[in-house]
Amino acid sequence: MRNLPLKEPSVLTVKGLRRILLVSGGVSARIFRMLNDVAIEAIETGVERITDEALERYKPVGEDEATFQ
Repeated sequence: MRNLPLKEPSVLTVKGLRRILLVSGGVSARIFRMLNDVAIEAIETGVERITDEALERYKPVGEDEATFQ
């Protein structure tokens, strides 16, 4: 996650990584979209890192992503 413009390092646990796989279905494009959306939230809220909690709150938008929930 070095390429995301966050001030703090994002260290994810196995729980967070499982959440990414569950929501994305393992599809790379969906993983990148999820991480980008969560990174934007981290910047907007001032947290400046991706957390397991943010990944748990993430809800995909759009028909394609929602069907994989």
